[in-house]
Amino acid sequence: MARGRSCLILACLVAALSASTASAFVFKAGGTGEWRVPAASASGNNASAYNAWAQRNRFRVGDAIAFTYQAGSDSVLLVDKKAYDACDTSSPIDTFSDGNTVFTFTRSGPYYFISGNKDNCNRNEKLIVVVMAERSAIAGLAPSPNSPFSPPPPPFGIEISPAANPPPNAAAPKVAGVAGTVALAVGTLFYALV
Repeated sequence: MARGRSCLILACLVAALSASTASAFVFKAGGTGEWRVPAASASGNNASAYNAWAQRNRFRVGDAIAFTYQAGSDSVLLVDKKAYDACDTSSPIDTFSDGNTVFTFTRSGPYYFISGNKDNCNRNEKLIVVVMAERSAIAGLAPSPNSPFSPPPPPFGIEISPAANPPPNAAAPKVAGVAGTVALAVGTLFYALV
């Protein structure tokens, strides 16, 4: 009976710690969340305002994007590339018109959004978001260094993986980060309960 309770407590602890380490981010469309015809720049061009913003960000599966707009006079349409290029509002994949849309990315790849108001779309109220794969999905891949699909380099000062075969007398690497802390806590709890 005590062993069953110990296993249940251990499972709950692992689930709670795993859930707290998962993260997703809600991006505001264009940086402000306002879904409207972009203002012209000093050169009089607004052609890439939303897309320039999207290219400066990294979107992952599980992240979301928020659009705020005047319900009744505008909407957000999820469309394919052909409809995006032509500002074709006639057959969207999905339509959002509540004035406060939050769309969650469920797969990697490009997502195409346009205004439901064709005039606004023609004036560049449209957006392409490219979503990267989940980190766990990328971890097992080892593309060649010359592959156009190579993952971006790690941030400065962060080592992604230790040497494959450390020298026999090398000191054991330090346990760091959330995963190491979780493993240590779970092991200690399990040891104390058994």
